[in-house]
This record gives sequence, C-alpha cells and structure tokens, in this order.
Amino acid sequence: MNSRPERVSHTWRLVIAYHGARFAGWQKQAGARTVQGTLEEALSKLAGEPVSVKAAGRTDSGVHARGQLVSTTFTSRVPEHKMLLAAQSHLPDDLSVMTASIAPADFDAKRHSIAKRYVYRIHNAVPYDPFDGSTRWHVRGRLDVDKMKRAAPALVGELDFESFRSAQCDANHAMRYLWHVEVTDQLPLISIEVRGNAFCRNMVRIIAGTLADIGRGKIPEDAIPAILAARKREAAGITAPPEGLTMEEVYMPEDAVRAGIPDGAHFPGWPPGSDHDHGAAIMAQRILEDDARDEE
Repeated sequence: MNSRPERVSHTWRLVIAYHGARFAGWQKQAGARTVQGTLEEALSKLAGEPVSVKAAGRTDSGVHARGQLVSTTFTSRVPEHKMLLAAQSHLPDDLSVMTASIAPADFDAKRHSIAKRYVYRIHNAVPYDPFDGSTRWHVRGRLDVDKMKRAAPALVGELDFESFRSAQCDANHAMRYLWHVEVTDQLPLISIEVRGNAFCRNMVRIIAGTLADIGRGKIPEDAIPAILAARKREAAGITAPPEGLTMEEVYMPEDAVRAGIPDGAHFPGWPPGSDHDHGAAIMAQRILEDDARDEE
C-alpha cells in the first residue's frame, strides 16, 4: 500500500535570511548568483517543478537580510511542519528559510506588506573587526555620535527624499513616510535604525552616509531640512557601502504594534481598508505601477 502523501498545491509565506556578500542582490540576473535565483533553484528541486518567488522588497549586491518576506506557490508532498527542514536541505549556508507557513492563495509578499525596518551598522574604530566586519561599514576616524543623534529626527515624516536616492532609482517620485530614524551606539558599534512604508534605491545608505558625514563634521548637524529642500542628490552625503545594511523585518498589517506605527498615520496599506488622502492614494498607485526597486 502506497502511503506517500499526495502532491498538493499551496501558497507559502516564507521569511528568509541571507548574507549578501556573495550574492549579486535579490533580483535574478543571467550569469550572476542572486538570492532569488538561488531560492528558486532550491524550491524547484524540492517541488520537482519550476518555482518562482516574489519578495517584499529587492536588495542590491552586498546587502543582507534577516527578515525578508517571500511569497510563492508550488506543488509538493511536503507538509507544513516539514517545509522548513525540506527547503533548508537544498540551500547554501549563506541563505536560510527562517519560517515557512501556508498562506491564502492570493498572498503576495510585496502587495500585502505595509512597511520595512532596516538597520545600518558602522564599526567606528581603528582596528577592523574580523568577526563582524563583513556586516558593518568600517570607519576609522572618530564620529561624533551625539551630532548624528540630534540630526536624525529631521528625517522623520512624510517627506520628499529626492536628495536621498540614487540617480539610478526608477521610481516615479521620492515621497516616502518614515516614522522612526534613530542612531544608537555601543561603541565601537553605531547603529542607524530606519522604519518606513517604502524606500527609494540607496535611500537608507544615503541616510547613513549623510549622518556619518555629520558625525565627521563635513555636514552641519542642522543641515537635513536644507538637504531635503534642495531635492538634489549632490546636496546629501555619501552613499554608505552595502555591507553595513541589513533588511531586518518586513511588516504586515497585523504587525503595527511591533512596528511602532504612530497613531493617526496614513500611508499606502495603512490603516487597513481606509481611504487615504489624494496624495497618499497617488503614491500607492505609483508604487504598485512602478514595482519600484527598494532600498538595497
């Protein structure tokens, strides 16, 4: 008697983590090792059929993730309680499935997520850290962290981040809502945590580079409002290198308390089912139309 489980089609909600150093970013590219390509190859082996995956946001070469959200649909014999181990058996040691659960058939990681949390890490000391160096930006010269802390709140709000996006950013506009930008230090580690509804290409890395330039004394600590008003990339600081950036978490509507979304906040997807003002509605439509590349 054949006791093998039947093949069943499910939509899956996966949370994955990866060390970005040996990946050419999230998005699949011919001739390059990417997170999307590696994950699709592993799941295709598991399923015995071609599998495609969609992420809540795309990361660029060298950037890491601890909580990237992925949706995918495929047919397999693997039950939910065994999917984590089954998927991991086909993956390399720099890419891991952290959680795997069956989702509604229409679950879409990009459309259904509402916000993300990034952390940029700086190692501010003369010696290089051989243990964590590949996940931090090594800055030898002393940074004035107090100046960086005082400057950061000027980045909070629904603002035009035109000065804080790459010239290669393909989004139609740079209006984004950030409700948390905080600099903390446990020297030699300096962390810059950013939470927001969406991010332009290089946005968090330019925020980190600008705050670091403030810490170096190259930019005045009260310059952020003027940088935003200039709406020119050259007005802001440098683009910090990719190895310091990690996508820590993707938020769904049910994660609002953990995300710390302020009372009264309005942005695409939040509050659930609400009618936003016309500006937010336009923003939501453009983000969906563009499928704009997220911060790497």
